[in-house]
Amino acid sequence: MKKLLTAAVASVALSSGAFAANPATDNASTANYPGGAWATGDNGGVGFGAWTITTNAPAGSFIGPTALSDPSFGIFSEDTGVAGSITAYRPFTGGALLAGESFNVDLANTTTIVGDIGLSLMDGATARWTLKFVGGGSDWQLNDGGTDFSSGQAYAADTSLSLSFTYNGGSSYSYTFGTGSGDNFVATADISNLDGVQFFSNNQGGGQNMGFNNLEVVPEPSTYALLALGAAGLGAHLIRRRRR
Repeated sequence: MKKLLTAAVASVALSSGAFAANPATDNASTANYPGGAWATGDNGGVGFGAWTITTNAPAGSFIGPTALSDPSFGIFSEDTGVAGSITAYRPFTGGALLAGESFNVDLANTTTIVGDIGLSLMDGATARWTLKFVGGGSDWQLNDGGTDFSSGQAYAADTSLSLSFTYNGGSSYSYTFGTGSGDNFVATADISNLDGVQFFSNNQGGGQNMGFNNLEVVPEPSTYALLALGAAGLGAHLIRRRRR
């Protein structure tokens, strides 16, 4: 049954004429992260590729209580004479975001940010769209290939903030982040091949963390309709087989 459903989804994706990022979801409470362990190669949820975590100590990753919730994915970085840094990268599977597809995630940070924290939507190893907070600032910043600009969301320690990024096609995108939002922005960089996400923390501060959870890649509504149509056709096919 699972193989038939997978084939049906693949058939729908191919019939759309493009290689879209697969629908995906993950959260820190899945069975793939037992005992709070979270390391390179782990691959919880469905639809994403495996994590790659790169650390320059003092820094690290964990699953457990963070500024966001318990459990959630947590990263931290400190400065003990050497500035710590960490990145946690995850590829989308199937392809890059197509027009109408969205990436969603919830995140929060603790009180101190000496350096910077945030996430980037990636084109291979290149960051194309970045949401970040830089120590000493007042607002979360966006960067789409040019200079930083305000996201419209003020610094808010220990507060859950939801990000939804939607690729509109070409160089256009829309987003909501906490109280900030914007429609049909034209990116400075080429954002036509966003195929992964990377979370980062650089010298955040001693005893501090950034938490995130509920990662999603959400298809455009027409893709949902095609998936529903394909599932309905598959169901009818199975019913006919059982009646024979």
